Formats: sequence, structure tokens, C-alpha cells
Amino acid sequence: MKIVSSSGKGNFKLTENNQEICELVYTNWFSEKAKTDLDGNKIEIKPKNIWTSKVDIYKNNTNIGDITFNLKGQMIIRLEKPDGTECNYVLKNKAKWKLKFEVYNESDTLQFSLNSVNKWTKLNYDYDIEIADFNSEFDIKELLVYCGYATNLYLAIISAL
Repeated sequence: MKIVSSSGKGNFKLTENNQEICELVYTNWFSEKAKTDLDGNKIEIKPKNIWTSKVDIYKNNTNIGDITFNLKGQMIIRLEKPDGTECNYVLKNKAKWKLKFEVYNESDTLQFSLNSVNKWTKLNYDYDIEIADFNSEFDIKELLVYCGYATNLYLAIISAL
């Protein structure tokens, strides 16, 4: 699977074998609000506050979680399971010069990584997905949409510092 940038404002497509699974589209240049349709579900991700320090995740108009930035420079993706229990994923940048994000579950087990495949001249980022030990109740495609959004948010926050 891959995450392929589709515009300069952050939009990206999730693809598998060069087939588009879905496209996450930001509503405008100045908004961090984004939407997609995935497997018949409407997913919307939007900031909870003006500083974008917390972003809410909606699936079919129901709040199912959020994305936050912790003091260690990591993105935390908190999702609620259908039974009401929470599940957390941590997205960590593990590279210095070329972006490589690794996603860990609550047991600190590597689930998958997003490896940047961009040249330095390109402003957008594409990622090859390398699945490690993915074991979750959540669909990997859905989690990859949240991780793609989180990587964009990470880059926006880091570049603002």
C-alpha cells in the first residue's frame, strides 16, 4: 500500500497495487478539516481548537477518537472500539533526513511504518507502507487514513516551531 500526495494543500490518496482506495481531501487551503469516503463510511477529521493541538475524528457523524501531539514530538491517535473501550496508537518520526514514521500500538509493538519516497525538491510527501506486526480490531486502511493526516499535521506543527 501507498499514500500518494494528490495536491499541495495536503490531499492524499491511499492506494494498493496502483488502485485508489480513497482520497482524503482538505476543505480549503487554510483549514485542517478533511473528509473521505472509505468502504461506505464517511470519515471527517477536524481540529477541535484554533491551534490544531487536538483533532477530532468522526466516522458517519459519530466522534470515534482524536489525534494529539505529545511533548515527545509524537502523534497519538486515540480510537474508540465499538464496545466503548479505547485503543491508542503512537506515530513516531524515526529518521533525521528522510521521513520515516513508525506506528506502535499500546503494547509498544511496531504495527507498520510509513517510509517517505520523495526527492528533496518535492514539497509534498508520498509514503510506502511497510506492514510489520499489524494486529488490531481497526481496519488498516482506516488507520492509514488517520496516520496520513497525522503525518501532515506533524509536518505543519514542526515547520511552525
